Amino acid sequence: MYRYIITLSELKKMQSRGTVVLADIREGEDYRKGHIPGAVSVPYDEEQDFLGHFKKTEMIVLYCDRGNLSTRVTARMRRAGYQAYSLSGGYAVYARFQK
Repeated sequence: MYRYIITLSELKKMQSRGTVVLADIREGEDYRKGHIPGAVSVPYDEEQDFLGHFKKTEMIVLYCDRGNLSTRVTARMRRAGYQAYSLSGGYAVYARFQK
């Protein structure tokens, strides 16, 4: 498994320390229907300057619907020097535990 894929539990620990930028990279409509508290909407497919939304000094956690896109984008960001992580299972995992 990739070292930059984190669990929901690990995300919650990071959020409790206040050291993370949580980015929902799904389409804007999906974000409006529901998102993880504290997340900002930065739709990957809609943003021409996606990387311009982040600083290399920030710890960034990305999530999409199920984790596939965010894993690929995270790998790209890490190659570019960002401290990026992907949420395993994406929003679907978060939503499942909210019921």
